[in-house]
Amino acid sequence: MAASGGYRRALLKISGEALAGDRGYGWDTAKTARIAGQIAQAHREGHELGIVVGGGNILRGSDAASLGVPLLVGDQMGMIATVLNALALRSALETSGVSACVMSAFPVGGFVQAFDMEKALNYLQNGMAVVFSGGTGNPCFTTDSAAALRAVEVNADVMVKATQVRGVFDRDPRKYPDAVFFEKISPAEVLERRLGVIDATCIEILARKKIPVVVLNLHEDGNILRALSGEKVGTIVG
Repeated sequence: MAASGGYRRALLKISGEALAGDRGYGWDTAKTARIAGQIAQAHREGHELGIVVGGGNILRGSDAASLGVPLLVGDQMGMIATVLNALALRSALETSGVSACVMSAFPVGGFVQAFDMEKALNYLQNGMAVVFSGGTGNPCFTTDSAAALRAVEVNADVMVKATQVRGVFDRDPRKYPDAVFFEKISPAEVLERRLGVIDATCIEILARKKIPVVVLNLHEDGNILRALSGEKVGTIVG
């Protein structure tokens, strides 16, 4: 953790849907550039950034299931979708002036590096953003869980989950206007209340390693930098 009270190294979790914007699928150029710009802003201030991106803008498990695809195969298809998003996000980051690379949890090809913890640490220490793709390399695990795993492996000071809402509520604020917002909440209470904003396995992994989570609204410009600088943004789980 930085002396100022902020965080030196962070693992950012971004949903695939965020890249799609209002389109609902694929990539929205303006939204993707805006997200990359927020990451670049934090990177310019010296924060070391690993990023895990989901694949929901390309494929969701329910879509695969409707075609008769077995559950495990659907998960594998989703893992491949995250590689596509990682490549798109890398390009957007490079356009924003950030040196970035993509690593995958499973072999893809010469244009995507296989995940290697020591190499990832070296890249981060030398000012490169690393976009991790392919989930954990195994079906049945969410990209939240993959983000928690990578946060532990790269010794992140914090995991930032960038969402579509302000932070953690007792229920979905998009459906319930009277939903109660939590400025801070313990991992145990998140699990006890079965709050769906973060995967339970993700919470358990990070709680064991005492890595806090900041849940914030990705669509408010500057939120990522503010959170990494130690300002009160969104919800702290820890």
